[in-house]
Amino acid sequence: MMEFNDSEPLYIQVADFLEREILDGKYPMNTKIPGVRELAATLVINGRTVQNAVNRLVESGLVETRRGLGNFVTSNEKTFEMIRTKKIRAMAETFIKNSLTFVSEDELRCIIAETIASVQKE
Repeated sequence: MMEFNDSEPLYIQVADFLEREILDGKYPMNTKIPGVRELAATLVINGRTVQNAVNRLVESGLVETRRGLGNFVTSNEKTFEMIRTKKIRAMAETFIKNSLTFVSEDELRCIIAETIASVQKE
């Protein structure tokens, strides 16, 4: 279930939630996402808020509206990968900026390299 906060508009939080679900593979490319009414009922929020969130994803290119059929994850692999890469870069940038307040760039590089090596062994 999704937890909301007061720091940003609700529709942006819903759009980010749906984007994560799509990029995590819950809704693969070219598959239908739940309808606005269903999402509103599941999240216990206003349908207009959900529609605004879906519109945001449509504008980004991650979701396509098919008249009479509903909303689907894009079937365009290039668009999907571009959005995925942009999201990962933004997460990495935030992590790096926050980390550099505690450690030097060289220390951070070592920590990242060690962590990657550790994860690859698992």
